[in-house]
Parts: sequence; structure tokens; C-alpha cells
Amino acid sequence: MRTGLVRLRVNPDDTRRRSLSEREHEVLMLVAAGGTRDDISRELGMAPGTVASHMTRIYRALGARNAAHAVALAHGCGVLSARPEPLAPFVSRRERQVLAGLAHGLTSAQVAFHLSLSIETVKTHLRRVYRKLEVTSGANAVDTAISRRLLAVVVDTNGAAPRRTLGRAAV
Repeated sequence: MRTGLVRLRVNPDDTRRRSLSEREHEVLMLVAAGGTRDDISRELGMAPGTVASHMTRIYRALGARNAAHAVALAHGCGVLSARPEPLAPFVSRRERQVLAGLAHGLTSAQVAFHLSLSIETVKTHLRRVYRKLEVTSGANAVDTAISRRLLAVVVDTNGAAPRRTLGRAAV
């Protein structure tokens, strides 16, 4: 039994107007696939510090707070496209809310505050989501959740600022 789809609203102005270079796009795709800085470094034949520099430029270009937020915004503005994957295993409503907070670029402490949970409870939900989705990082979890239709990125075209609530309402 599935709970409702959690929608991540993205205002078109949330993304800066600079497009990503081909190399930045490659780095972002590998981050979305769960690659670590060292993995990406080996895969693309560059120093780990160069990967970190690319990530900094990606964050700036997309207006992202962290890797998971960058992946969500990249899906929202069409830089990354969801690849068809089998449906995800059952993920509870609360686990989806925690995942949505991650996609918004919030820390575990911030998600805990917004959902009135303890930080340890948020971390437990994240561990369960990672295990269910068979991922190892927040960025990979967000990418997989979007691909498996647990999260939907909705571009808000009416110009209103996106809502940042994590409760029952769409995020």
C-alpha cells in the first residue's frame, strides 16, 4: 500500500541562470548515482579537490545547499532526467517526509525541527530509506526516489515562492 506522493516544489528562480558545463554535468550524474568524491575522482581521472571544486560550482549554479538538494533541483530544471526504474518498496509517509526534507537541502537537525522529531529518529528514518532503496548517500536517495516516483519535482510556474513545510501539505 502506497502513501501519497510527496511533491517537491521548485520555483524556476530557485535555479540560477548559469548552465552546467559538460564536466559538471558528469560529476552531478555520478553524485546522483551515489558516487563519493574519491569514486568520482577515479572515474573521471581528476583529483578529489577538483571534484569538490566542480561540486561548489554546481551548488552555486543551481542555488543548492548540498548534494541532495542539487540533485532535486537538477531534476526540477531538467538538467537530470528521471530514468525509469521499478517501483520502490513501501516507504512510509514519515520516511517520505524526511526524504523530502533531504531533497530541500535541510540537515537532519532541521528536518527534525520541522517534523517535531528527534534527530536520532530522523537518522533512523534515513537509514531505513537508504536500506529500502539500496542507496548509500542522500543525493543517491533523492535521485532514486524521484526515479521510482516516491518524490515528484514540480516546477512552480506561478511565480510564488515554494512552500518549505514538511507536514501533510505538498513540499
